[in-house]
Amino acid sequence: MTFSYGQDGQKGFGFDLGYSTSRAAMADIKYFINKNAFSLGFTYEFNDALGKKSKDIIPGTTAIGDGDYFFSVDIGYTRVLNERFSVSGEILIAQKKFYQNLSDNNFSEGAYHRIYKTTSTAGIGGILTYNLTDLFGIFAGYNSLRELDFGMQFKFLH
Repeated sequence: MTFSYGQDGQKGFGFDLGYSTSRAAMADIKYFINKNAFSLGFTYEFNDALGKKSKDIIPGTTAIGDGDYFFSVDIGYTRVLNERFSVSGEILIAQKKFYQNLSDNNFSEGAYHRIYKTTSTAGIGGILTYNLTDLFGIFAGYNSLRELDFGMQFKFLH
């Protein structure tokens, strides 16, 4: 299984696993054909929401903080430049949730959270991948929702 950059007809699958400075984990599956790849993936941003989720404010509780997080479906295109580098562009279609943490000693964590607003949003980004071997690479990039990204790419080509 080698990835010959001078030949046409190279096909196979790959996947990326990554993390970002916004505390978002990402994963995608790529389909390589010749020097192009198309990808479909997802992102989930970790958050500091406390305890279980409640739809309503429980009487007698106090707000102790708030925050937001998102999850998205990611669609991308990669162009292999040479045997060492490739560049990718991506679009994220995301749902962003805004939450409020509230104190309540009736919960094991001493608090609960409620989602008070949900919005739809989109993001765009770019990634540069450095291929250490024909089947493994590392990447770094920037996305308007995830911010700085870094991770690994694995390929299964024939």
